[in-house]
Amino acid sequence: MKIGEILGKFTKIKGVGYIVLALAAGIILLFMGSSDGTEDTPVSDPAAEYVAEQEARLCDMGRRLCGVECTAVVYVSGGYTYSYAGDQSLRTVYNADGSVAEKEISLSKRTVNTKDGTALVPVKESTPSVKGVAVVCTGASEEDAQSLKGLIMALYSLKAESVFVTN
Repeated sequence: MKIGEILGKFTKIKGVGYIVLALAAGIILLFMGSSDGTEDTPVSDPAAEYVAEQEARLCDMGRRLCGVECTAVVYVSGGYTYSYAGDQSLRTVYNADGSVAEKEISLSKRTVNTKDGTALVPVKESTPSVKGVAVVCTGASEEDAQSLKGLIMALYSLKAESVFVTN
C-alpha cells in the first residue's frame, strides 16, 4: 500500500472512525511513554519525615521502658506552619468632631537578601499536630504499658482516649 492510498482512506473516515483513530493513537502513545532520559526523584515530605521520627522516638521509649521491641504509629493533623517577621502600622483618619472616620492596617513582611534573591525572615516553626498514638510492645507487662501510655500522654498533651498502648 502506498502512502497516498493510506492518506486517502483517512480522508474517508467519519463519525465513530475519528473516535477509534484517537483511541488507537492514545494507546500507541501510552506504550511509547514520554521518558526524557531522566529518572523521577522522590519528593520528601517534611510532615512524613516528622511522623517517622516520632514513631522511632516512641519505639525507643518503649524499648527502654518495657525492655521489649515496640512498634508505633503516630497520627498527625496538618503540616509544618511558619510565622514570619513583619512590620504592622495603623493609620487612623478622624472626623472634625473627633470620631474615627476610617482605620487602615498595613502589614509588610520582613525580608533579607540572600545569594538567590530575597527571603522572608522566619520567627517560628510549628510541627504538625499529633492527634493520636498507638504502640504495641509485645511481651511487656501491663504496668509497663500503662507507664508508657502516661509518658506519651504527657509528651504530646493528649487525652487517654487518643493514646493506645498494648502488650
